[in-house]
Amino acid sequence: MSSEKVNEGLGLVRFILVWSSLSPVFLLWAVRGVDAICDRIWLPVCIVLFALPTVLLYLIFRTAKKHQNVKTITVVSAKDQREHLLTYLFAMLIPLFDANLDGLRDVTSVLIAFLFITFLFWHMRLHYMNLVFAILGYRIYTVEVKIGTSSGNDDRLATYAVISRRHYLPEKMPLTGYRLGGNVLVDEKDDD
Repeated sequence: MSSEKVNEGLGLVRFILVWSSLSPVFLLWAVRGVDAICDRIWLPVCIVLFALPTVLLYLIFRTAKKHQNVKTITVVSAKDQREHLLTYLFAMLIPLFDANLDGLRDVTSVLIAFLFITFLFWHMRLHYMNLVFAILGYRIYTVEVKIGTSSGNDDRLATYAVISRRHYLPEKMPLTGYRLGGNVLVDEKDDD
């Protein structure tokens, strides 16, 4: 049985989610500082780049909740992204923090590398947890959802990023969440 992926729509929220998972590097850069840029400029820029994706996700979530923009999906498979956390830390976060930021050209090249990594994470649907959400007890899951059948027995699947406080998402069960956009949901039910 082969499966066919479907278009998941606008990816802006997914991009913000990826940006927020990489944002701790800006906090680390703010603490570290850069000789080529004065702290009056560097610190506020780093703090904004760290906090902005979390603020945007929160505002999008509040809007979805206010308008009751809910969607119910049936989970085919769910994967917790924590298994890739060490790869994320040692392959991405630490090298970005440890990069040479002595001159303006160094800062520019590292920021371009950061944008490239962000695009790759977005394109490959690698979602890691936002630091603030993780502190609040949320996890992120990559979920495959069956959205109907095409001709024959081929399943049509969509990939969702689900933010939830549950310790696992049961497969073959319905899940209702607030739709943030671009196949990103915040689970309505908290696992106590």
